[in-house]
Amino acid sequence: MKSRRKTATAKNNYRSMKLGTTFNEEKVTRQLIERGYGKEAIESLMHWYCRDRFAASFITDKNEQPWQVREYQMKSLLSRAPRKVHRDGRDVGKTTEIEIISAWAALMCPNSEMLIATQCENHLFPLMNRIVRRFNASPRFKTAVVEMKRSTSWFLRFSNGFVLWGRIAGPRGMNFQGMHVDWQIVDEAQEMTETAWAELYQSLNGDGCRWVYGVPNGLRNTFYRMTEMKDVDLHEWPSTKNPEFTQKKDDELALLYGGRKSPGYIHRVLGLHGEPAHSVFRLDDYLSCVDESLEFRDVHVEEEDDFEPPSDVASGNYYMGCDLGYARDPSELVVYRLEGPHIINVMRVHMEGVNYAKQQDIIVQLDNAYNFRSIGIDCGNSGRALAHNLMVLGHTWCQKIKGFEFGGVVELEPFPDGSPQKRRVKRLMTDLLVQRMSEGTIIYPRLGDREVQYASHTYTVGANGGIVYDKGNDHIIDADRCAILAHYLDTREIWTPPSVGVRLEGFD
Repeated sequence: MKSRRKTATAKNNYRSMKLGTTFNEEKVTRQLIERGYGKEAIESLMHWYCRDRFAASFITDKNEQPWQVREYQMKSLLSRAPRKVHRDGRDVGKTTEIEIISAWAALMCPNSEMLIATQCENHLFPLMNRIVRRFNASPRFKTAVVEMKRSTSWFLRFSNGFVLWGRIAGPRGMNFQGMHVDWQIVDEAQEMTETAWAELYQSLNGDGCRWVYGVPNGLRNTFYRMTEMKDVDLHEWPSTKNPEFTQKKDDELALLYGGRKSPGYIHRVLGLHGEPAHSVFRLDDYLSCVDESLEFRDVHVEEEDDFEPPSDVASGNYYMGCDLGYARDPSELVVYRLEGPHIINVMRVHMEGVNYAKQQDIIVQLDNAYNFRSIGIDCGNSGRALAHNLMVLGHTWCQKIKGFEFGGVVELEPFPDGSPQKRRVKRLMTDLLVQRMSEGTIIYPRLGDREVQYASHTYTVGANGGIVYDKGNDHIIDADRCAILAHYLDTREIWTPPSVGVRLEGFD
């Protein structure tokens, strides 16, 4: 009993030890000796104090072996800094570190509160689900959890008084309001909006810790400024540090991102900020257009799956946007209904590894259900072929299909002085989306995949002043672009005098 009390006392004294920014085993040992601990007791306690030993003692890998911390992860894992920032590439072990830290704090930081914060649910759920599964699988943690809830946020309370929260920011960071925690861990920090950061600052107690993990996206936002602060404990883990990162994988990523000098490769592989980029969409504007109660169909289709079109479609005017790919690239179909001044997203079909013939068949089935007024298709590679195949089906399809070359030009009605008005197709599509979001005339359902894409979509300004949009995880956005431009051209064709017309250049 005396030994247990002494161990508990040591844990409670832990936070009062002045350890600097990095764990110093020699210094801790000296402090424990001064407190009267013997060699065996000190060795036992080091399995709690040293997070790498803690991980090996209480956490197992996928093969049920004691967790082994990689050499490059050690300094960060042992950090005791009140402010720590990670500027990393993808797939380097950030999630594992957060998992270890939260498990360690649950046992070593009694009567305190920790918040794990992300901008959206797609980032929070896999992280918190992994942590909870870890707690449930370990008898040591499972018996320590006395209360667990998950509604709009995650809440875990432990027998020693430690509380772990998991929350997304919500519109303008409202989900952080009223919180007062001792430790904040912010994941995917590059996606956090400025209004969300403002609420996060106020939810941390005066002597609390804030640890931030992010992958650069080129934006000169709060995450960028944090990596430039001189008083933070900064860690930089490019993807190349992962021992499983091979030359073959590097070559593949370089090809997919468009070269080793492309923004995607520089940000997501090297973990560098690169050239300054700008956010295409204001995430706060996007979130203000999300209707949680919206009836919405979210369908995922793979090659072997049967597809069933909806049979209870309400009457109305419908438009569809298509971003089509095959093999590695997913395909996205989005359906919008026109309702007064609003255009409402009512369905999304996500296809992976689906061949062209089946993609065409799904589009035809959807048209049978919705009788689209217009269908916008991104005419890059797969899209061009499918657009032609659909137009061969008859005159009606020729009228419906709008094939968009994103690098092409759309000619609108002349300016008042009679000079021609031409717009770049992708720029016009994007401006239409931005305008509708700022006006609140586009309604989205709660869809994590889309939120992640809108949050991370950026552009750079070229040497000639032209806008270059970052390519990557933007398939839903491109489908949205096609749907919105298809609607725009359809309604303008109604309003525009026949002598003016609307013409698209760049589509064969």
